[in-house]
Amino acid sequence: MLAHLLCRVLFLQLGLLALGAIALPPPELTERKATLGHLRERATSACDALSAALPEHVFLPNTAQYLNQSQDVWSQTCVMEPLCVFEPSTVSALSQGLKLIRDAESQFAFRSGGHMPVPGAQSLDDGVMISASLFNTNNLSADGSIASIGPGQTWMDVYQWLAPHGLGVNGGRFPSVGVGGLLVGGGMGYFSGSQGWAADNVVGWQVVLWNGTVLEVTNDAQDPHADLAWGLKGGSNLFGLVTRFDVRTFPVTSAFGGLTVWSSEAGPDVLGSLTNYMAPGGGVDDPNVHIDVFSGLSFTNGTPTLSYYNIALYPGNQGGPAALENFTAIPEEMTLSNGVAVHQSWTEIPQQLDSFSTRANRNLFYAISFKATEESISFYNKTIIDNAVSMLSDVEGLATYAVFQPVSKEYLQASKAKGGNVLGLDPDVDGSFIAGIILSMWTKAEDDATVLKFSQTSAQQIREKTEPLGLFNNFIYLGDSAQGQSPFQSYAGGQNVPKLQALRDKYDPDGFLQKYLHRGFQLA
Repeated sequence: MLAHLLCRVLFLQLGLLALGAIALPPPELTERKATLGHLRERATSACDALSAALPEHVFLPNTAQYLNQSQDVWSQTCVMEPLCVFEPSTVSALSQGLKLIRDAESQFAFRSGGHMPVPGAQSLDDGVMISASLFNTNNLSADGSIASIGPGQTWMDVYQWLAPHGLGVNGGRFPSVGVGGLLVGGGMGYFSGSQGWAADNVVGWQVVLWNGTVLEVTNDAQDPHADLAWGLKGGSNLFGLVTRFDVRTFPVTSAFGGLTVWSSEAGPDVLGSLTNYMAPGGGVDDPNVHIDVFSGLSFTNGTPTLSYYNIALYPGNQGGPAALENFTAIPEEMTLSNGVAVHQSWTEIPQQLDSFSTRANRNLFYAISFKATEESISFYNKTIIDNAVSMLSDVEGLATYAVFQPVSKEYLQASKAKGGNVLGLDPDVDGSFIAGIILSMWTKAEDDATVLKFSQTSAQQIREKTEPLGLFNNFIYLGDSAQGQSPFQSYAGGQNVPKLQALRDKYDPDGFLQKYLHRGFQLA
């Protein structure tokens, strides 16, 4: 009787299948499942090997340290589920672990500060996440000229370590930005006007290659790996995993500056001040000054609130330097808060940005660059605000910012004087311009696609407006880019891509890092 019933059920299923009521899974879905299963199998093998060889450095799901490390990223869009977390405390342990990951042919990711808001840049599903958190030691040379710093800490950690010595380095501007990603990506800093990109001030690297080999690389032209030194200044982690940076220091103690917030009524004054600042003689050509101007839009029950911001820094104890007078002259009645003053320690200025360091939001950067004129500044700002109102008013927890980051000709000259880097900007060709960011923060995963579409639409409209006017700059800074953008292809008009490919072929000859290391952006 049971056999008879089973036969009838089977007959019915076959009949329904013939009629199309039951569909077989498409071949691509079957193939994808097989691929995911294969990736998981390889990652499981890698985690097993790591656990056996280096048990004190490996953490599995549902353990406290696994959760701590896998979720310690700035953007919730980047929280993923690795099969294990590998947290080496020494370069030899990292070298040994990387060999085991390679032998298992497992996917992996390398996280230092975890600030880049690009999914897959620092973690992954079905793979091994390597955490650089324990590479956090600092050493100062006998003469104080070189700070050797680990990648697994934030810039605020470094600044507060150096401040008692009366020294600083050119690093990240926000307290939550990590050391490693910023230095291999280029790095905009408070002192870039005189120091160039943060990466320009690195004179030595300790780097672990694809096969576990540990190299000590310097800027010295006689160094056998001098070509790699160039690649590590903006080439991200294409060539290896950096475990130590040797960075030039400079004397700095007090500074004038801080964060100012204005009401929406101050918009014309703020944007006018920025326009004047970017003009020759208006402030941008003073190598000591730094500003970041941004407008911010948020919603309460669908009603928009607009504010304007500026974070400024000028080293020394001079109050109200001429380079900042356009901003300090904005009427006080339009000021919502003002942290601008002479600070005995310059580190008090980045600390004012701590509210932007929360790791509870979903975040997205989208980079776009242009020459600064009254028209381009106004259009950039208006486009982002208008599109946010029309496209994002229903996005829960939304805050959107139109960020203006001045890159001066003096900034690029300082970079060129130190040997240049992968980013390939030319002071005589690019001059002074705005490296913009369309920055959004929100709370729900269901809004991810909407926010990305808003960013893409806004960037395209800004390009369509500025390009015919000769104001568009093709430069896409890697540290401010979104998934789908191509920063490496924008550097030096794409001319640095073949050189980077040749370096990759030399230092990753089997293509292990290319195939298995997850990163924010690939080299074509």
